[in-house]
Amino acid sequence: MRCLVLAIALAACSAHVHQGNGTDAGSGDSCTGSATRCLSTDFQTCVGGVFTTQTSCPDMCSDTLGCVQCDPSAGNTCNGNSIVTCNADGTFGTTVSTCGTGMMCTTGTCTNSCTADGVDLVYVVDEQNDFMSFDPRKLPGNPFTTIGTLNCPTTGQSIQTGNTMVMPFSMSVDRDGVAWVLYTSGELFKVSLTTAACTAAGNTVGAGGMQLFGMGFVTDMAGGMTEKLYLAGGNNDPSATPHKLAYDDTHGNNLTPTASGTISASPAQFSPELTGTSEAKLYGFFPNLTQVAYVQEIDKTNGSPVGSTFPLGNTGLGANINDWAFAQWGGTFYIFVTTSDSTGQNRNSTVRTIDRATGTYSTILQNLPYYIDGAGVSTCAPVTIQ
Repeated sequence: MRCLVLAIALAACSAHVHQGNGTDAGSGDSCTGSATRCLSTDFQTCVGGVFTTQTSCPDMCSDTLGCVQCDPSAGNTCNGNSIVTCNADGTFGTTVSTCGTGMMCTTGTCTNSCTADGVDLVYVVDEQNDFMSFDPRKLPGNPFTTIGTLNCPTTGQSIQTGNTMVMPFSMSVDRDGVAWVLYTSGELFKVSLTTAACTAAGNTVGAGGMQLFGMGFVTDMAGGMTEKLYLAGGNNDPSATPHKLAYDDTHGNNLTPTASGTISASPAQFSPELTGTSEAKLYGFFPNLTQVAYVQEIDKTNGSPVGSTFPLGNTGLGANINDWAFAQWGGTFYIFVTTSDSTGQNRNSTVRTIDRATGTYSTILQNLPYYIDGAGVSTCAPVTIQ
């Protein structure tokens, strides 16, 4: 959060159950008795010693049953987006289950195929609750599109040290097309990517010792369709250490974090923001005022650093860091940073990038009209651009 995953569209059913005497055969081939067969989706019977097409099947063809809806020998099958049984006569049977939002029925099972609208984009939220998509493909033009203003029903006061405002703190996006937004009150909300509508996620503030944290979804295995939400931080003061690492199984409705370890990358002045990929990799952005800020891969099992750092230049970010957020897209890290001078004035909202392959760092946008404090991207987003 704060790959190009290839979505392979598989047909629910094959064109026919059996091909009979071969795909090169046609009507008029010799036959004996009452033989039947399928030629592609044409059902043929033996009439006067030659195969003759009786009907062209709209769905599937069975050598013995004729036109059918499904293959009885294949077990459960798909009827639209529902998993159903297949009767012995090749008709759809009873409904076993219906695939939920962001899922599709494929060969008799529900798979998360990244079909939810806009699930492959980056999303951001600013201090004023402006909820926007960020499409890197529109650069160097304006990559931001406003979706709406968040009106999440927060009930508590800010628990963030030094900040009394209740405002977004961090966010991420899951494969089902839902943004998860954490507020400085420690409350977590689910947000629609299309309407910006909020619903309470039902978490307990401070559950598992995690109060405020950066977060990012990561697949459980490279190329996998299951994922977990990883959290980094835990303290109500982002500058306090240690920074803990934990995860939530949000798809299993388990919002009590499970501890993974302690973030042990090089010290940073603030807790990291996170982003994850479909490669099962977790990355953190570690902001620093006077020291070099950097991106670092994190071992999601224990919080230890993996490989070399990706530095943001060779100096610190500035006198004050007001907001920071982080997401990957297409092999590039996008870092959203708002800084101000020593007086707290002259704020500069920027978008900075690091090429993951080369480590090249640059600032691509400056003086933006919004101060972004949360960014999220799902594991459906591309990790390379062909």
